[in-house]
Amino acid sequence: MNCYEVDALICLKDDLGIEYAVSAIEYKIWKNEEFEYRFRPNYSVIDLLDSSLFQGIPGIDLDLRKEEYIRKNTVPTFISERAPASNRQELWKLLEDCDMQYLNQLEWLIRTDTKYIGDRLYVRKPYAQSFSDTINLDDEISKLKRSYDVQKKLLDGICAGFNIEYDGFIINDSNRKTCYDLLHRLFRRESERLRKLQSDGISKAKKEGKYQGRKSISVDDTKLYEVWRKYESKKITLEEATNLLNISVSTFYRRIKKFQ
Repeated sequence: MNCYEVDALICLKDDLGIEYAVSAIEYKIWKNEEFEYRFRPNYSVIDLLDSSLFQGIPGIDLDLRKEEYIRKNTVPTFISERAPASNRQELWKLLEDCDMQYLNQLEWLIRTDTKYIGDRLYVRKPYAQSFSDTINLDDEISKLKRSYDVQKKLLDGICAGFNIEYDGFIINDSNRKTCYDLLHRLFRRESERLRKLQSDGISKAKKEGKYQGRKSISVDDTKLYEVWRKYESKKITLEEATNLLNISVSTFYRRIKKFQ
């Protein structure tokens, strides 16, 4: 029987901007209107987090350490508490803001820039790679000049749950926590150092009357149109589109709406 499917990731970010992919989530709906949600927790990433950042996925008992949690014909608590219901007042406006014609709660969570205040969790499109992939970072890291950027690149891969290969060294589930603890501590120290340098620089510029504040992100309309056409024709993913433009998902949708 034919069905419509949406795949996504449940993620969170810490105060340093590192993204953690804590679970995959899949939604399927069939022509007879039966549907199901499947949660596939990424325990190797979850185990990196302390309770100040991650208190679990609402409605899912992660203590059971199941490979998969299935909810059939029932909207999971995680979805219902942060996505609009079909009888929501001004639903059309919420859909319009996300460039949607009808309600698909998981798709809406992917597209919206509305922030849920109950926890740090949010939903995004899946990464281009799967969790089981091994990613070689030799070429990418060789182009980086600052230790801050090298640490960030390694942490991004570790916290996404990928297996990382760099300079012949492998980071996987067997040593993920150890490597994370070391790199995250170094990254925090370097972040604090750079923030202080930036703060000192801004203070100095203000005193000299040179500081004009943060400028909005500039996106060339021609490039925006080209990337949007590729995304609409499914030649590239949403992640690839935003990376090409160097903007966030919410900014991408806002700029497309404004452009149209």
